[in-house]
Amino acid sequence: MKNTAAAVRQKLINRGLNLLSYRPQSIAEFTTKLKRSGADQITINQVVDHFINEGRLDDFQFAKWWVDQRIKFRPRGNIALKQELSQKGVSQDIIDDVLLSYEDELQLAKSLPSNKRLSRGFSYRVIDALAADE
Repeated sequence: MKNTAAAVRQKLINRGLNLLSYRPQSIAEFTTKLKRSGADQITINQVVDHFINEGRLDDFQFAKWWVDQRIKFRPRGNIALKQELSQKGVSQDIIDDVLLSYEDELQLAKSLPSNKRLSRGFSYRVIDALAADE
């Protein structure tokens, strides 16, 4: 019995390493993906704790990475960022800590055509400020 439990745990660890090799993950999305393996919740929790203790799973670091990726490759305003991070299971406190400052959001919105700003999750405050400048 112990051998199979150890084998299931090792299989989940390998699966976790594979998931994290593609991109960082939030704890919630990582846990959800491990649940698809059909393993019991206790084993899944042990594996998640293993990765947290190793520093490979950290919602704050994940959220900072997510925002940075969005700034560089697919610009999004704070409204969209908040929604995306919430869907990934990141807590509201962490989201509030990593969102762009008003000045940074304004600067990012300037790099987009005006007709794309609303659909990319920029606030009316940012859009109005840019419209007043144009």
